[in-house]
Amino acid sequence: MSLNFIERINTSKELRQNLKLSHLTIEHVAIDLNTSVQKINQILELDHVSPEDPWILKEYLSNKLQSQGIIGYPYSKLVGDFRDYWFLDTKKIANQQLSK
Repeated sequence: MSLNFIERINTSKELRQNLKLSHLTIEHVAIDLNTSVQKINQILELDHVSPEDPWILKEYLSNKLQSQGIIGYPYSKLVGDFRDYWFLDTKKIANQQLSK
């Protein structure tokens, strides 16, 4: 699944909104996901990332929000269960294995 320009902008905004709602810093997220701040910023911008990367961040943020009792901002394209998308490597998402 590839996103068009508007869908990419919207998905980026949705990820950023959920990051804001979580009250987590990008640095905290990077540490939790065993990656760099630069990589998290790339994912937030959907800039040269694998299809799994936004899903990993979405799942991570959704879990953090749920544990805080916060209802997340809805996603327009990252919807449903990632296991239902045949083109995604579900093991990478389940293991939070971001691309390099």
